[in-house]
Amino acid sequence: MPTVLLPGTLCDAALWTEVKLPAGAYVVPTIQGASLNEAARGALDGISGPLHLIGFSLGAIVAFEMLRQLPQRVARLTLLSANPRPPTPQQLITWNEQERQVRAGHFGSVVEALAGGPHGPVLAEMAHRVGPSTFLHQLALLRTRPDSRPDLARWRGALTLLAGQNDPVTPPDLALEMQRLAPQAQLKVVPHAGHYLPLDAPALISAALLEVAHA
Repeated sequence: MPTVLLPGTLCDAALWTEVKLPAGAYVVPTIQGASLNEAARGALDGISGPLHLIGFSLGAIVAFEMLRQLPQRVARLTLLSANPRPPTPQQLITWNEQERQVRAGHFGSVVEALAGGPHGPVLAEMAHRVGPSTFLHQLALLRTRPDSRPDLARWRGALTLLAGQNDPVTPPDLALEMQRLAPQAQLKVVPHAGHYLPLDAPALISAALLEVAHA
């Protein structure tokens, strides 16, 4: 079964550099598209058959869209640092301000604010490769994401949830909520990890993905 990895906002394939991926896995370079539907279909362009989708953050949001639009293509789903809820008013305010700054020519300042912590240099390098134009499209995807909880509640396929214990962006409570909606889900909360699980705990994520691949 083909495995497809979907990265997060301002991330590219470097997100998975330290992660040992299942054999033959296809890494989507970056999330692109004018709509979630377009992003979902574009990510699967040229890939046939039922898939194991692995979505991180924004990639998980695109995976939810695949469940809605292309359910027959999704055989197994693994979600890292995922949020199934629609945007909050505060998130919309933040994203609108980021868009304003980017359109004013201050993409570098936005990246500097986002790329903090121990992985700051890696995050900044990925962000500058993704670039301001794609980032604006990604903000539009985030702003227009629907509530995916009903879709998860209907999902009967294999589901694995990975959450960082100290994630301030998508805290473990969100993963627990998803497990309640889809009781078949296997949940692992990664100790001492934050939002960027593939960077914070690559060995643990490698083991979890390989375990799922061989299930």
